[in-house]
This record gives sequence, structure tokens and C-alpha cells, in this order.
Amino acid sequence: MKLEDVLDYLKLQPLMYLATVDGDQPRVRPMALIYHENTCWFVSISGREKINEIDKNNNVEFAINPQDNEDLSTIRGTGKAILITDFETKKDVIEVIPWFDGYWKSYDDPRFYLYRLDLEKISVQIPVKKDTYTFDLKTGSVKVKEE
Repeated sequence: MKLEDVLDYLKLQPLMYLATVDGDQPRVRPMALIYHENTCWFVSISGREKINEIDKNNNVEFAINPQDNEDLSTIRGTGKAILITDFETKKDVIEVIPWFDGYWKSYDDPRFYLYRLDLEKISVQIPVKKDTYTFDLKTGSVKVKEE
């Protein structure tokens, strides 16, 4: 298993389960995963609880259950959610969101929140081999745990 294989899968995956922190309570919700220019993104509408949670603690984790790939059981990404306010970046990312117009008028809509996922680690479980791969994106190291 190589990191490139995992990233290739993220390009095709439209759904993730994003975990935020609300005080001492984790909160998990389904979200669209947007993979664009080698970066993971997600969007939100103003007033949503996750925005308040991320404002207080931007540590997040997402999980994907790739049911269409029998070799993969779970992909988890851990890192920080970074609010993007730059209009040029927002304008660029909305071009790859086919459902954008159903929620917002334009990239400068004040109700449109764009977050970049600055991932620190990605873990992949492969049930067929009973292996877990942990990719440390800061150091570039890979740890393999075999059962």
C-alpha cells in the first residue's frame, strides 16, 4: 500500500464522516469530501454547529468506509480544519463542486464557508491482509502494523 493509492481513492470518494470536538464531546456528521489540487476540502453554511466547534478547536478527523473496494476497510485522516477566506481560492474550489449553486449564490456569499483539511496522518485498514498502514504526512514515514 502506497500513499499515492490512498490519495487516488480520495479523489473519487464523495462522502466522509467528519468528527469535530464540542467541549469534551466528539461530534460526527456526514460531509462531502472535495479532493482538488492534491488537497482535501469541505464546505459549510454559516450558522452550522460544526463552524462553532472548529472555531474553538480545529482538530478534526474524518473516516471513509470504501465499500466499493474489498481491499480497504477504513481510511481515516487526522489533522486541522483551516478556514479559507481568500476569494481566489474559494473561486477555484467551487468550480469542482457540482452542487454548489444549490446552496450559495457565489464564492463571495457570506454564508459560504470553505475549509482546507491540513492532514497530518492517514490510516488505512486492509482487512484481507489484516494490516494497518499509518502515513505520517509531516515526516513522510509509513508504519505498518500486521496482525
